[in-house]
Amino acid sequence: MELDGTGPLKVVGKAVRGCQHKKPVIDVCNKDFAEFTGDAEQVQIHAEYGRVTIKVHTSEKRKAEREASFEKACNVGTLTEGTLCVGIGMSTLALHHGFKNAGYSIKTKWVADRARKYLDVAIRNNPAVTKDTKIINSALEMVELDEYSSVNICQFSLSCRGHSKSGKAKNKITLAEQHSKDAAGAYGLMKALDRINAAVYVSENVPEAQDSATYALIKATFQALSYNVYEANLDSEQSGSLEQRPRYWFIAVSKGLSFNTQSTIPSFPRPYATLGEIMEPIAHDDGMWSDNTYLKEKAIRDAANGKGFKRQLVTGSAKSIGVINRLYAKRQSTPPMIVREDAMERLLTPKEHALAKQCDPMLVADTTVTTSHEGLGQGIDMKQGEGIAQFIGEAICNLVKRPRKQVQAQLNMFDLLFGDYLAA
Repeated sequence: MELDGTGPLKVVGKAVRGCQHKKPVIDVCNKDFAEFTGDAEQVQIHAEYGRVTIKVHTSEKRKAEREASFEKACNVGTLTEGTLCVGIGMSTLALHHGFKNAGYSIKTKWVADRARKYLDVAIRNNPAVTKDTKIINSALEMVELDEYSSVNICQFSLSCRGHSKSGKAKNKITLAEQHSKDAAGAYGLMKALDRINAAVYVSENVPEAQDSATYALIKATFQALSYNVYEANLDSEQSGSLEQRPRYWFIAVSKGLSFNTQSTIPSFPRPYATLGEIMEPIAHDDGMWSDNTYLKEKAIRDAANGKGFKRQLVTGSAKSIGVINRLYAKRQSTPPMIVREDAMERLLTPKEHALAKQCDPMLVADTTVTTSHEGLGQGIDMKQGEGIAQFIGEAICNLVKRPRKQVQAQLNMFDLLFGDYLAA
């Protein structure tokens, strides 16, 4: 709007209580303005002498762009994905499986992780990571934003080492944000959100992360960027896995996308009734077996000192086992160990570890024992991730499908409103 003595609008003055000056007011309420802004909830207003410029806010343009891209991808049947903190790619592969269950395919455009050894495993063994997948080897906070490209779905599993009870004890911290290496990961995530601009974000972490300052800030940021956030806590009751691995999940969905509130996260049947069904035949004289004298003596000391650490010795008849963590190969006090009649003990093999999480052992094929346990131990319960992905496909993707003519009309309107922005 420009100052024009013959224009149809008039600047009027509104009295300000207790002051002599008046506040200038221009009432803008007409059909042309409403057609320009469309469904946008926010606009930018720039004022200078003789001119007022009103634009649809950049966040609204990003929202419209990601939703149009998502709807188009759903109608084509193939969506794009990127994973932050990918590790060996368990969550990435689970996402592929879940969307396949819902009738969609996934193309992983990029994955990012700071540990080269886990990326090497993913490149070598993970079918979700292909020759067309860009590999970003860097800490999140150090990634140049140009390395990312926009995707329909982005998932991330920020490090749990500052959030879990054991991680806090090991690092002698009381807040996750005090972790010397991992705290800045949240900054790396949030600065990348505008660049990635996914329509759906998926997050997984330990239950303690849900009420942390880090995740409160992350969720508030998503809400400010026009996403709705949905939360769930999943465990083996949903996944059917042998490992009891409770995890906190949230899904951030762009506000303009329809959401079927009647849909539920699917549960899966138990493929194994007992641990014995996945146990490999390890010979009695194999070096894996040990008397673990140190751990036995430590357990006695811990009990005498009133510490809550208890050993978890299991046999083939066990119907479930506790969490197997990233440092499992170090033979710690609390993760599960298999014990036999003569009190000799051993760790689960990488294959057994994978199957306890319902992960295909091929994901850690031709990989050292230590790296296998690290990759699996910091990964997910596969059926939790698969269930979340299937839920997204059924609750969101199925609702945004439109007849082809209607989709094209929506895309034409999108180009009309935001073509200049996209061209820039």
